[in-house]
Amino acid sequence: MTRRQCIRHAAGVLWVARQSFGNPNEEFVVIVHLSNRFDALSASKVSYLFLRKVSRWPWGAEAAPADLAGNGPIRRRFVEKVLGMNQEQLAELWIDQRATRGVSPPVEVRDAAAAKLWVAARPGAIAYVPSSALDDTVKALRIES
Repeated sequence: MTRRQCIRHAAGVLWVARQSFGNPNEEFVVIVHLSNRFDALSASKVSYLFLRKVSRWPWGAEAAPADLAGNGPIRRRFVEKVLGMNQEQLAELWIDQRATRGVSPPVEVRDAAAAKLWVAARPGAIAYVPSSALDDTVKALRIES
């Protein structure tokens, strides 16, 4: 491999890592399908959707939460601020939920682009992305305290 190829490869790896983990200080935004009737929900109601304690939205659409894969800062911040736990506690909760209720965790998507595609394709979908990834293909859901 030439020096130029090594530099390109290294730059590509850094770009992918940046896309996967994002800016460590960046905030998240919860996103829903454009047709979603809510503009805001409490953190506890968003938590119910992600923890699959609620399976449908009030108008009947099936709740379809999507979680960012990995352990990046956006996921950690969402788990702590909205779900009120850390990654280890969340992993334990899903082991228990599978064993006792047969409930699986939300689908994991590889990055913000995949999360937006998931949400844009499903009326009942909900996910979270870095705030810099928000665009007009999805609707931002305000989290109320």
